[in-house]
Amino acid sequence: MASALASSRVREVEHRSASACTCETGTVVISDEGWTIADGSDLMTDDSGAGGEAVMTDGDDINGNKVVKCQRLAGGTSIRVAPMERACGGWSNEHFHEHLRIPEGSPAGKGMVVQFEAMGRECVAVALSPYHEYELGKTYVVHLGANGNLQTVLRRHMNYQECVDASFPCRVCAEDTWVPYWIVLQSGILSAGVGRVPGKNVIGTLDDSMYNMLRSGVDAVKYVGIGNSALQRSARDLRVRNVAVMPIPPHFGLEGIPMEENKFVNILEMGYGRGGQGGGGGVMPSDAELLAEYEKERAKAKARAAKFGIEYKEPAPDAFLKWSEARRLRANPERGFITGIDTFSAAEKAKADARKERFKRDERKRKGLDPDGGDENEGMGDGDEEAMEDDEEGRDDVAEWEKTKKDPLPVEQAWENWKLVKQFRVDPPAGLLTNGDEGSVEVAVAKDGDEGFLPPKKVNVVPTKIHLFSNDWAPFKQIRTDDLMSYFRDYGPSYVEWLGELSCNVLFEDRHSAARAFHAMSQELPTPPPESVTNPAAVIKERWTPPQKKDADVKEEDMEETEAKAPSDENAADEEMDEFGRQQPKETTDDAAGETPKKEQPEEDAGPPPDLGAMGWRFCKWTVRKNGNDRYGRRGTRARVLMRLATSADVLDDRPTEWPKPPPGFTTKRVLMPWDDFSRRPPRNGGRRDGKRRRRSGGRRDRDDYDRDDYQRDDYAVGGEHPALSQGLRSGRGGFTLEEIEAERNAKNAELLT
Repeated sequence: MASALASSRVREVEHRSASACTCETGTVVISDEGWTIADGSDLMTDDSGAGGEAVMTDGDDINGNKVVKCQRLAGGTSIRVAPMERACGGWSNEHFHEHLRIPEGSPAGKGMVVQFEAMGRECVAVALSPYHEYELGKTYVVHLGANGNLQTVLRRHMNYQECVDASFPCRVCAEDTWVPYWIVLQSGILSAGVGRVPGKNVIGTLDDSMYNMLRSGVDAVKYVGIGNSALQRSARDLRVRNVAVMPIPPHFGLEGIPMEENKFVNILEMGYGRGGQGGGGGVMPSDAELLAEYEKERAKAKARAAKFGIEYKEPAPDAFLKWSEARRLRANPERGFITGIDTFSAAEKAKADARKERFKRDERKRKGLDPDGGDENEGMGDGDEEAMEDDEEGRDDVAEWEKTKKDPLPVEQAWENWKLVKQFRVDPPAGLLTNGDEGSVEVAVAKDGDEGFLPPKKVNVVPTKIHLFSNDWAPFKQIRTDDLMSYFRDYGPSYVEWLGELSCNVLFEDRHSAARAFHAMSQELPTPPPESVTNPAAVIKERWTPPQKKDADVKEEDMEETEAKAPSDENAADEEMDEFGRQQPKETTDDAAGETPKKEQPEEDAGPPPDLGAMGWRFCKWTVRKNGNDRYGRRGTRARVLMRLATSADVLDDRPTEWPKPPPGFTTKRVLMPWDDFSRRPPRNGGRRDGKRRRRSGGRRDRDDYDRDDYQRDDYAVGGEHPALSQGLRSGRGGFTLEEIEAERNAKNAELLT
């Protein structure tokens, strides 16, 4: 029986390049269902018998089908291709094999057909060359899934600056499924598509017939090269197998293989790969839905161009999709881990409790507390039961796991800096997150410039997204995508969708993975906010003010006078404490009426702290940490983060055109912590060089001023003259007065005269 997945029956041998593989001659059986590589049993005629041999003649009818010779990779062979280097387009001799070509004796001038299967995120590159190497100006290259798996490019470079190419939007690569492809070059027309039947599901066509008529016969393409043209930082290896190279079958005649009209090819609709990042129930559009919407709008644009007789230009996905969703399509992120099990359901919780009880029982048996496996309380005394209870407490799995982690942050910190960052926080619609994961409400969502009546828009909860918002502006500005992916690495995140400097969405493959991360990484916030948040000054004053004992001997008049002189608690709190409970110095000024303190104008009242817990916010247990140094910041920066389930409104419709001014205390040159959101001028040069100078000068000053000075402060303290005023400047030795210098000069002159 013919099999397109012949290598699935044999354990595959993986090679790192096409040049390291083994090639062999094979036969391809052509039918309406597909072109498949056949083994000997598929080529036996009815009268050949069990010992009959296969007929290997091109175009012969074998059980109603046509066959054609081919050169193919050996059965059970696959190639793992690493991303290529930029030199010479990335191609080298290792991407070719001298026997991976059309069979000897085949008419190369008529063209060739290439079939293969590939598994990769993007950029499967196939070269058609007249030699078993890349020849500039004579080699065709097909880039399947280029530009983030959003288009396919057919190209022939004439020189290093000019090329003949054509690009077609599509989604043709899958990182978790083998996808079959075909490439046909006939009469100077290069075509590529998806599937097992060349000519169907055509991605695009490049017409280069002029070159085909002008080229010489020796420049006809014969060889095939397999490469990986992914050049981004996230480039990954891809795998290729079942490569077969054959000439154009002769039974198609002079017209060649018939081609369908090219269309937008989406392998997700063809059953290959996963849709990815769908919210379930149409809450968040999956990749397949976004691509289907894009194809619909693309068809409308093509119809308009034909109607008005203008040139059709391929529109970008941003023209029809929301900007953040189009950006996700271009990024083509790697798929995360799929949990697939609702660990919070009653059945799963019961299973977890049963496993925990079984592990406890096994531990008791191991320690000899329950040797027979019977009732653990039978035959035990009070002391044994107490010892067992103590032992169970010491084996608490949650407590042991918590020991490996840092202590969770206090929930009161969720409200710090809330006045500074409240303009950037986007709260969910009232009552949405309290209705459960399936909740939905209708609200009027406004955009910049919208005026007048806004029709209500249905907003849903997206259970596969977690919305993050940081209340530490300066540190979080240094955090990047890799840091957040590392923060949630235990739960398999797929993509980080940035919405601003302080907010983003973290996407997971299914709702169960998102739920595990949501509950394990965050803690509930009290509602209403605690008193330490609503009135921090009063709490700290009550905490630090010592208790006052009322003396019975004190007269009532003295008590009233004392109370009259003492400021009220509210005034004292306003004057001495800020919003974080820190003492502030009082400022007093003298005015014309007397020495009356003048109060500063109070800032605009921001209102009471928001009830974050009632709106569905939770506070992350640990800070987000920056893991590496880059141009955005330094390793070790930490920021606190709020978390909630994302909604369908948590997207960016358009690309941002302006960004806020950097917060106070922000820099990319040093590690930032949560308290760096306050204005604090860093010391010059980090305080190191000046400190060394001070230490050196301080030590020298000590030696000069105390070891060598022999004067006493009492000699000039009252009306006297400082002894150093009549001495010369010191330079490591004693100085001279002017009289002494003049006397010495006169003595020398007298000696000369005598």
